[in-house]
This record gives sequence, C-alpha cells and structure tokens, in this order.
Amino acid sequence: WQYQGGHLYRKDLNTGENKDIEPLPGADEPEYRWNWNTALALSPGDPARLYVGSQFLHRSNNRGDSWERLSGDLTTNDPRKQKQRDSGGLTIDNTTAENHCSIFTISESPLDPALIWVGTDDGNLQVTENEGDDWRNVVANIDGLPKHTWCSSVAASHHDRATAYATFDGHRTGDMTTYIYRTTDLGRSWEALTDDSLAGYAHIICEDLVNPNLLFLGTEFGLYISIDGGKQWARFSEGLPRTSVRDMVIHPRESDLVLGTHGRGVYIIDDITPLREITADVLAHDVYLFETSPVIPSIFSWMQQFPGGGEFVGRNPVEVARLAYYLKKRHILGDMKIEIFNPAGELIKTLPGGKRKGLNLVNWYMRMKSPQTAAAKTLAPGAMIGPMLPEGVYTYKLTKGKNSYEGEVVIAPDPNSPHSAADRALQQQTVLKLYELTERIAYLGTAATETRDQAEERAEGLKQKDGLRKRLESFVDELNEFNDSLVVTDDKTQGITGDERLREKVTGLYVSVMAYGGRPTASQLARFEVFEREVEGFRSRLDAIMTDWIEKLNSDLVGKKLAPLKLLTEEEFEKRQGS
Repeated sequence: WQYQGGHLYRKDLNTGENKDIEPLPGADEPEYRWNWNTALALSPGDPARLYVGSQFLHRSNNRGDSWERLSGDLTTNDPRKQKQRDSGGLTIDNTTAENHCSIFTISESPLDPALIWVGTDDGNLQVTENEGDDWRNVVANIDGLPKHTWCSSVAASHHDRATAYATFDGHRTGDMTTYIYRTTDLGRSWEALTDDSLAGYAHIICEDLVNPNLLFLGTEFGLYISIDGGKQWARFSEGLPRTSVRDMVIHPRESDLVLGTHGRGVYIIDDITPLREITADVLAHDVYLFETSPVIPSIFSWMQQFPGGGEFVGRNPVEVARLAYYLKKRHILGDMKIEIFNPAGELIKTLPGGKRKGLNLVNWYMRMKSPQTAAAKTLAPGAMIGPMLPEGVYTYKLTKGKNSYEGEVVIAPDPNSPHSAADRALQQQTVLKLYELTERIAYLGTAATETRDQAEERAEGLKQKDGLRKRLESFVDELNEFNDSLVVTDDKTQGITGDERLREKVTGLYVSVMAYGGRPTASQLARFEVFEREVEGFRSRLDAIMTDWIEKLNSDLVGKKLAPLKLLTEEEFEKRQGS
C-alpha cells in the first residue's frame, strides 16, 4: 500500500508488520518526484514484480526488497512546473500534492513483460519494448490532443501485443473534454474512441479479459460501457450514481467489475459475463437468453464479530442464480414469467420476468422456503432459513406471451470444498429429512390446536351442566396436554429459558447439520433417528386421540344440530402452505 507522495509499504498479513519499501535515490541521483497519487502497478504475470513511478520508472522483482531503475526522466522535466516557493508570503505547504512532472500511470503488457507503457502528469506517453533499454514518447502521434494534457491512464491490451488504450484529463486547465484513444501499432498511430454520449473528463479505461470489444470507461461523471470496441458508449446507471470513477479492475475468477470511486466508496458489479456475450447478432434477436454461470451454493453459517469504525468490507454475494436475457422491445401484452425445473423435470419455482427493453436480470433464490414450524412461545430462529437446493442441472423456461425459450442453470459444488461428493450428498439428504420432520411437527401441532379450538367453540354454545360440554372440555384438555409435550406453550416463557420440547430439539439439529457442508456426525445421524421415532409416536398418539373421541363427539354434536369437528389432513396442511 502507498500513501501520498510515493510512501510505499508492504504489509505482512500474518504478523501485521509494515515494511517501508519506497525506492530511495542513490548518491548520484536527483531527488525523486512523486505524484500525490503515485503510480503503482503489479505485474499481471509475476506476483513478486511491481512497478512504481517517480520521474523515473522503478521495478522490483522481489516485492520491493530491492529496486532497479528502468528509465531516465520520462517526463518533460519542465522547471517552470516544478516551482513550489510562490506562496504569497505564507508558510510553504508542500504535502506532495504540489509535485509535478511525475509518472502517473504504468501498464506492463500481459502478453510481453518487456513491453511497458508509462503516462505522466505533464502529458507524455512513453513505451518500451525491451524492459526500459529504449523508450519512445508517442504522445505526438495522437491527433487532436492538446499538448501537456495529463495522461490519466494507460492500459496494455490482454488480447493483442501491439494494442493499448490511453485516457487524458485536461480539467486542471479548464478543458473538460473526454479524451480516449487506442493504438494497434505500439503507439505509432492512435484512434479516438469518443462519442456524444460521454460526459466528464476521463480517469480510467479497462479492456475486458475475455472480449476485446468490451470496454469500460470511468469518467468524472460515472461508468460507461462499450460493446463494440469504443465506437458507441452507454452510461451504466444501475445503482451507481453519477460519481467520479477513478479506478477499476476485473476479477479474473469471479468476472466481477470492481470500481474505485472518489467519495462514494467501492462498487462491485457482479458477474459481467452477460455483457461479454452481447454482439450485433444478439441485439438482432427479439429474445436472447444469456448463458448462466455455474452457481456455487454457500453454507449457512454465522460468526460473532464486533467490527470497529475502521473495518471496511463488502457484502457477500446474495445466494441467487442470476438469469439474464435480452428483449429487443419492452414486453407489454401476455404472460412474462420464468419457471424453474429441478433435475427430475419437476416445476419448483415460478418467478415474474423482467419486461423492460434491453438486458433483464432475474434473481432465483436457490434455497427452499423456510420450513413451517409449529406455533410456540419460543422462537426457532434457525428454522427461518430454508435448505440450499441440491447440486445438479436445473432448467428454466422463459414464457413471453405465446412464445417460450429454455435455458439451464448448474448448481455446482465448491471446487475448494474439502468434502467428498458422498459426504455432501449425505449432508443434503439429512438436512432435507430434518426439514420434512420440522414440517411434520408443524402439522401435528396445527391439527391438534385447530381441532381443540373447534371443540372449545362448540362447548361455549352448550349449557354448563350439559354432558356433551364436559366431554368436549375433556377432549380439549387432552389436546392441550398433547400440544404441551410437543412445543413450549407456557405464557411466561420468553427470551432464552432453556425450555425445550420436540419442536425446539428438531429445529436445533436442523440448523446444526445445515451449517456444515460435509458429513454429519454419527451423533447427529443417531439423534435424527431418535427424533424420527418420536415424531411417529406423536402421530400415533394424535391418531389414537381422534379415534377415541371424534366419532362419538361428532355424533352427539350432529344430534344437537351443531357442526361436527373436522381434523385437518396433511394434504390440506401442505396445500395451505403452498407446498
């Protein structure tokens, strides 16, 4: 890391130590001129190699333990731009923000480490093809660029050795023009990449790692995207304000675009792979489904933390598969929905489809809905989370009016998971069994309490000494006793009391098994079998209560012209819950 004026440090994340690795001038060298935002670049091919720029280009091949100079002065070295003593009689205030004639941007070619580009804050753009033995200042080859305009970024292409991109910023002299250029011949000629849609002076340009026609531009007024190599640009406005985008990088594994803004923090645009697919042919389709990247499910877990004000982390990605498609025109009439099917071809989810013209993104939450839990006086917070869907190939159907289009989504195992496929499968099966057990308990509790409530309502309509009323009250007492042994019902229970019944024990085991992605312990598997037998016992007990009471009570109720008692069936319960 580095702070104002070339103060460069390497941090050991294990010990917390910071090592000062700033290059220092030798006995026969002039003082180094560091820009306030000193150019620092990491090699795309060697993690130990880094570059830093004063008026000279410095390179280290051992993470900053030693440095070599690869150039002479690459700036204009204009002495008029280096005067810092005219302060109007005030005390001199030089915090390196006043430094000028310094290197501001560096780019090593990902295709050739001997090819290095350097841009300066006084308008030079230099290139070497032999690790600094020879340099060419190619800025004069750029038509229409005012002299001495600050080079705000230079980026060597990931796809062609002779191609590079550069942006320039003239706002310090009142020039608000957006300057963007590309060379395909190592700087001998340049093509302007601007159109009327751009606003704000340019800070940074980035070429996609996969599609050379996909370009990202950060200006003083936001992020712009081009899918045709810079011929046309469109501003990205989805959740990103018109803020100054100063830096950006594409994560090579996640395909996320990470933006550094001035004053609005760090933004991450998750998974830009749909943008990589967009071509003129794609835009000619009425509807086009983009390929969905394999989705790696996360394991439900938690951690107790007390971060301070200095803690700065981004949110983890949401647990969704993102279904992306293009509409040539906004959808107006007819159905617009997405149906998800599991690997067995069964419909498991229906989602509303986005209808707007252009790129639409629909998130599919890959967890099942949280299990139904029996009503009780205690919370079952872990049961508020449903299990992750099992690994496999899922298909989806986009319906637009009378037409339909099909795609697929793969829920893939985490390649870094230490658990075998067999252990993961056992974990998933056990979670689903506990999920079903939790819902069976919910059914038993609901069936018992709803039948009890019916009996109480019938009893209230009878005289105090009526024999049927007394039998109904006895029936209510037996159902209350049944429910009291199934769930916590004490009105005085609140907070963490340790009071548990079968409901709380099963949901606790459900959460424990769900929070680990591998094989459950032998104790957990044995405990499940115990709970399964207990639930069966409660089911038999409820059946026996109903057998002993319902038929005779209903006969007498009908005789008194009262509605009979009706026991809720499991099928009715599942239908009610939308299962």
